[in-house]
Amino acid sequence: MTDLWIRLAAVVALLGVATLGWLVLQHRRRPRPVEHGSGLEVIAARVPVPAADGQVVVQFSGTHCSACGPSARVWRSVTSAPDAFVEVDVTEHLELATAFGVLSTPTSLVFDSAGRLRARVGGAPSPTRAREALSLVAVR
Repeated sequence: MTDLWIRLAAVVALLGVATLGWLVLQHRRRPRPVEHGSGLEVIAARVPVPAADGQVVVQFSGTHCSACGPSARVWRSVTSAPDAFVEVDVTEHLELATAFGVLSTPTSLVFDSAGRLRARVGGAPSPTRAREALSLVAVR
């Protein structure tokens, strides 16, 4: 009987650790507000950025990134204007990826209407997370 209780306690502990890991991962994937000294003008100096009236989303993508295509479709569907989304290839613009601390693709940066970086999203966002990142910029 004692052996059964030990096994049950081990299963409960394992489930607790797995749940905690999942919660930490979900928290890290949320869009987070940022303040960054570099703005949209740094990207616009190297990549064509259309003049958008409001927020601009810049996604850093890679050639072998399987999540970059779906991520781009999500951003295009939630941005207010068709020219409010720009995709930057990290293999062609490594200096931009370094300047903004991009370590994985896709990484999306949301800039406000003044060209200041206001939110950062790592990975492919769901439409809800993308809207949440855009709302972080709108609140400020």
